[in-house]
Amino acid sequence: MPQFQGSGFILTLPEQCYDASAYAFVLPECNGFAPNLVIRFEDVTAGTDITQYADKALASLSGQFEAFELVNKLAGKRGEWEGVIATMEWGSGAARMAQKQFYILAGGRKTRVYVLTTTDLLANAKLSDPVFDQVLRSFAPNQIQFI
Repeated sequence: MPQFQGSGFILTLPEQCYDASAYAFVLPECNGFAPNLVIRFEDVTAGTDITQYADKALASLSGQFEAFELVNKLAGKRGEWEGVIATMEWGSGAARMAQKQFYILAGGRKTRVYVLTTTDLLANAKLSDPVFDQVLRSFAPNQIQFI
């Protein structure tokens, strides 16, 4: 039975279980909103095209938010990993949101797409973007724990 080590806990799971975690990290509140980073992942088949994966996800998002605007999208490689980074905004007035999504395709024992999503008020983005950019640059998939 595999063991899973979480933040402050460990548990033993049956062999058929798999990790479908989403991780959320929150920066200090600013102007009534707590900027956040959410990391989720999906196991995919080898040969998955990360640009097509991101395009499909972004198309889905565009229909979910008022005044959605895809500001920028760039595909490329970061080290050995292929990826796409997209910047978008939605909402209006003081509640207009700024979001970045970083899609990373990582191989290894499993082929996995990681989606790192940063969210903040557009008005706060000049403060939070440099922090988020530093965090995103530090992200590195590894093979330490797969269940």
